[in-house]
Amino acid sequence: MNVQRLRPLGVGDIFDEGFDLYKRNFVFLLLATAAVVVPLDIGLAFLTPRFFVSVLSWFNLTTNETDAFWIWVVTGLTKTVFYLPLYIAALGPVMLSASAKYLDQKTTVEMAFRLCLRRTPAILTVAFLSGLLLALGLALCGVLWLVFATQLLFVLQALLVEGVGPGKALKRSAALAGGYGMRVFGCLLLLGAVLYVVGLGLRLPLAYLFDTVLNIAPGAASLGSGSGGTAQQQVVVLLSSGLTHLLLLPFIASVITVLYYDLRIRKEGVDIELLALDLNYPPLSALGPFLPPVPTFGVRPGLPPRSNVPPQAGRPLQ
Repeated sequence: MNVQRLRPLGVGDIFDEGFDLYKRNFVFLLLATAAVVVPLDIGLAFLTPRFFVSVLSWFNLTTNETDAFWIWVVTGLTKTVFYLPLYIAALGPVMLSASAKYLDQKTTVEMAFRLCLRRTPAILTVAFLSGLLLALGLALCGVLWLVFATQLLFVLQALLVEGVGPGKALKRSAALAGGYGMRVFGCLLLLGAVLYVVGLGLRLPLAYLFDTVLNIAPGAASLGSGSGGTAQQQVVVLLSSGLTHLLLLPFIASVITVLYYDLRIRKEGVDIELLALDLNYPPLSALGPFLPPVPTFGVRPGLPPRSNVPPQAGRPLQ
């Protein structure tokens, strides 16, 4: 285990370490992502048109400009409640793999999926609860959505790395983010900016490529005719979003993993614990009632006892 990696980091260092983790394990994380995200993207691509037609008809919304705002609201809430939990659940094996690789632990994609399959009910429960809370925050106030997103960022780590239940995972994630909300929010903001820029960077070349093909290939223009080029736009959006998910979800998982351990180091000193385990020292909890007594030299009434570290030379006892 690289001990130098486990230290309190700044926001820039968190992204540097996250990118290094992503780069060193690119193929491994890409396979872990592709195994779940590609089938999910394909399935949602077929279900989305029919699903949203039913949702919009249920709310009596049409494609008129007067309903454009409400279509945006209903679409956003629906994706937050139904789609976001699916992607949160799909990120489980990727988060677990990124955590193991960050600590230089031996793991395989099969091992990560096997553990996630055993905890599938818990993963789906915590993903669904997270989606409901985020949808509630989005419906009430955009700022509240950001607060919930900050508090729920580490639910998968708490669930899979620490092995707690869904309810405790939600509390554990909020406890980790507590006191460092601006740090977590800043990382989320930067991740959102990266996702937007890369998604736009993929969409524009694909749109240009499709325009070129439609202009060169004989009869290809009929693919987009009759619907104002909607078929072409849908293909471009699906391909660009699929590539964005495939390339960026491992990076997002890597950055969140580094941020997770950064907060645990700052709050719990987990770097010392991991170093002790790496040196084959047993944890203090394994000693049980056989912990050595704390000496009480130099203790004044009403003060907490000092540790068992001997006093420094030349300094009087407190």
